[in-house]
Amino acid sequence: MFEDISLQGDPLMAATRIYALLQEACAALEASEDHAIAAYVGFAMALVEEKYGVGHDHLESVGCD
Repeated sequence: MFEDISLQGDPLMAATRIYALLQEACAALEASEDHAIAAYVGFAMALVEEKYGVGHDHLESVGCD
């Protein structure tokens, strides 16, 4: 069910994968109308994006507010 994401090695690659997983989670939460939880996931995405410079504007791509 859960992937093993090692933060050892290339941190940018791990951050990119974590961002992608958060994006999938956010889209699924929005689809199931769990908007409050999706907002927290969107916040986590913003933190990863800011710290590691990965991802893109998730608000436009998956509709997280």
